[in-house]
Amino acid sequence: MHEDRGEESDEERADAEQQQCRLLHQALRQAARTRLDDETRALAATDLSLVFSTALEGPLQTRAQVTGGGRSVCFCEAQLLDSAQRTVARAMGTFRYQRGGAVQR
Repeated sequence: MHEDRGEESDEERADAEQQQCRLLHQALRQAARTRLDDETRALAATDLSLVFSTALEGPLQTRAQVTGGGRSVCFCEAQLLDSAQRTVARAMGTFRYQRGGAVQR
């Protein structure tokens, strides 16, 4: 039985972590898509690394950028920021562009 002491349950923490992962993954994908001339071209994550550094406060926002890559692979980084603009999590991802369309340089 769970006593309500005003603390987050394990399930609530897991839900919050999943939401943070989704936000970071979406930001990484959007950054990788900025290099494509065809927005519908398939994109597959081949590697994803997440690092959580501190507790969250208030609404969250993400920032992401492309850090490298070539014709078929793109490397990206993203930060999850809290309401005080502190980085509370970071992500690094590698994405493979599927055949078709061109990559913008």
